[in-house]
Amino acid sequence: MPILRLMLALLLAPAAFAQPLATRLQAHLQAPRFEASRWGASVVSLDTGRTVFEQDAGKYFVPASNAKLFTCAMALCRLGPERRIRTSVLAGGRPGPDGVLQGDLVLFGRGDPMLLARWHGYPGTPDPFEALAAQVAAAGVRVVRGDVVGDDSFFRTRPFGSGWESGDRDYAFGADVSALTVHDNMVDLRIYPGAGGGPCHLFPIPGLGLLPLRNLTSTGAGPGLRALWEGEELVVTGSLAAGAAPASLAVPVRRPALFAAGLLRRALERHGVRITGGAAARTAPAPVELAFVESPAVRDLVKATLKDSINLYAQLLLLQAGGSEEAGLATLADFLKEAGIPAGDVLLEEGAGLSRKDLVKPRALTALLKFMAARPEGPAFADALPLAAVDGTLRSRMGDSPAAANVRAKTGTLRNTHSLAGYVTTAAGERLAFSIILNNHVSPAPAADLDAAAVLLAEQAARVQ
Repeated sequence: MPILRLMLALLLAPAAFAQPLATRLQAHLQAPRFEASRWGASVVSLDTGRTVFEQDAGKYFVPASNAKLFTCAMALCRLGPERRIRTSVLAGGRPGPDGVLQGDLVLFGRGDPMLLARWHGYPGTPDPFEALAAQVAAAGVRVVRGDVVGDDSFFRTRPFGSGWESGDRDYAFGADVSALTVHDNMVDLRIYPGAGGGPCHLFPIPGLGLLPLRNLTSTGAGPGLRALWEGEELVVTGSLAAGAAPASLAVPVRRPALFAAGLLRRALERHGVRITGGAAARTAPAPVELAFVESPAVRDLVKATLKDSINLYAQLLLLQAGGSEEAGLATLADFLKEAGIPAGDVLLEEGAGLSRKDLVKPRALTALLKFMAARPEGPAFADALPLAAVDGTLRSRMGDSPAAANVRAKTGTLRNTHSLAGYVTTAAGERLAFSIILNNHVSPAPAADLDAAAVLLAEQAARVQ
């Protein structure tokens, strides 16, 4: 009788069960269209601890934004999921009885990535600049005889990560890194057509009037709109047709600390505080805190970082762990040692994966995922990952498949480099951690090739042997 039942089970098994999972994965990765490319893969069962599948899992690959998994895991475990980052308004002393504050008012940043956040504003909380200005006014300040100074000296850093290319700074994904980050160090430049062939009208949001703009646009037919920094000026060129709907460009801010000081100065004036000086950016130590706001908890910063793969946030979390890129990487190395990952398996230059020189072995990613699954911070880490067909960078991927609302994974994309790493529960109920990296691949739709491998994992109908 047992033999009969076994024969019936084999006859009735779905086609997906006909071949071992490893065989189906290997067939996918070795398809002829990948002949000139490199696949690296590692799949581990979280239930049994066994390695389910590997292909070149011990070789180096460029991870792209999968590098953020290491940074964010370290931030959760070393900074703590509930930690918040404070931004202060400082002064040399208290205002006098007449409300006059002698000297500068200093906006001191400590690396909050989400001050007036552009991508992930948190509803229900006040505009941080309005909140700071209200506190300063409540402290009795009526006149500031000095400047409003933005001080971003808390980190010892350049405005970009090691290995980032110079052209990255012209785009949102390469926005400048600063301990005083505001609105993701971006403005949304709204552009409206002018009249009679004249220049277009430019409206940066936020910070109208705070950016040094050179308007070389025209209304009518012509080349597309562009905004690029030339020295200290943001030069806007191109054309917009008369009567056209307004256009919008996402433009990085240079000198974020100065921009933040300008925003605070305006907020103070709205709250009745008169500033005799201007806005400035410099190191300006001051002993008295007059106002402060705090960031969301680190668990929420990590979630914002991973869901939409924000390079600036990841680099700021690395700096938060050490005060400089070098010290942050040393903290990361110590964390990886604790996780049991050999030092040579992860070679990162920065915290975001934007460096084309970062190298990672796929087995290091699954080792990290396995380690975090057993940690108290594990649920926060998993919850921060994009969920297939639901949110983040996976919101439009793997729908109508067993991976939908199942695969939680971090995406990674650079030119000819693609990666996906995270968690999936198979149709048999087995929990897997996986890393899939595709390097040197030229394709109009590389995400589909990664997704196909993840779907194979999700549809596995039997526990992996």
